[in-house]
Amino acid sequence: MSYYAPFWPLRLGGRLAKTYYFTGGKTPPETFPAKGLAEAAQRVLKRLDGALAFYPRQHEYSGFSDKGYVGLREVASARFQHREGVALPVENIAITSGSMQALELIGRAFIRPGDVVVTEELTYYGTLKLFRYLGARLVGIPMDERDGMDISALEERLRLLERLGLKPKFIYTLPNHHNPTGAILSARRREELVELAREHGVPIVEDDCYGDLDFEPGVVPRSLYTLDGGENVVFVASFSKIVGPGIRLGYLCAPDRFLQDILAHRWDLGTSALAAAILAEYLREHLWEQVERQVKAIKARYDVLTKAMSEYLGDVASWTRPRGGLFLWVKLPDEIDMAKLAEETERRNVRFDEGRKFHYADRVLKALRLSYAHIPLEDIPEGIRLLAEAVDAAMRS
Repeated sequence: MSYYAPFWPLRLGGRLAKTYYFTGGKTPPETFPAKGLAEAAQRVLKRLDGALAFYPRQHEYSGFSDKGYVGLREVASARFQHREGVALPVENIAITSGSMQALELIGRAFIRPGDVVVTEELTYYGTLKLFRYLGARLVGIPMDERDGMDISALEERLRLLERLGLKPKFIYTLPNHHNPTGAILSARRREELVELAREHGVPIVEDDCYGDLDFEPGVVPRSLYTLDGGENVVFVASFSKIVGPGIRLGYLCAPDRFLQDILAHRWDLGTSALAAAILAEYLREHLWEQVERQVKAIKARYDVLTKAMSEYLGDVASWTRPRGGLFLWVKLPDEIDMAKLAEETERRNVRFDEGRKFHYADRVLKALRLSYAHIPLEDIPEGIRLLAEAVDAAMRS
């Protein structure tokens, strides 16, 4: 379950009550580059003119194709090269309506009802919903909250599946600033994962949605795609987390043997050519200053959040220490009733994401995820104080 309030204030006792949202994967509203994008839009509209009278995938004019606007594909390639030292091949990149559409296209290309998909034991609930909708049988792999997926456990599961005559369609992983735990898959485990996947002939889907949101330089090891050489890994990433979720633009980079089959499941006549061209125009000059601005605002919220957590919940809860990203994973005492906690937080207008929704088997967990990047900085301490109050009430019930 997820606990949300309407996106308007509740009226209590004749006055508007503030609601404290620690939900969703949203980014700081003050970092959205509205002015820069507006200026980019003016330049793009003058240049494109008649190209926008065509569907993007039906006309090669000005760099549009079924893979998306070539200018934004070039930005994606250069972004990867800045981090990894090697560029993504532009011809293997496809622009999508956010990284979620990329995952949907991959899922539709690979999964048939009854097929096995391997994932971390905890992962993004939107992807779990997608894989379940497509009929996948999910196999969850234990992980630790700092170094990510347990590769020894993965090897055991793959060998067991092999003995049962089952071969996973792919291994899905969030190796960087994992959602919900914030874990970063260690360099050693990355190498082991790439080798193990090759050995068993199982592709990897690497979801790098949060990859640039590092609180300190150098905390993220080389990507699975780079370690693999781009032969067995489908790389997925997003512009939403560095610009804003409303931009709805992401991308995938797939080996030749997968790419056309993935794109064959695209029925939307192509991602918005105008949005892609505007974003490319802006990011060519401002990508890394935008990333820096985003990370600075997110880190400031993280620092305030963890201080408030220590003050109000330090005696009853434990939580991860992410090195970037948008989420804090909080473990609560075993004796707490999560349904009662939901009632108590609802009463106090505090919203969070319950841990259960992130578990591959929908297991009840005495845990929750706090998203801290969007909530106003000044609201965080009071929101956590109210959460602590709700935890105390739920523990005493």
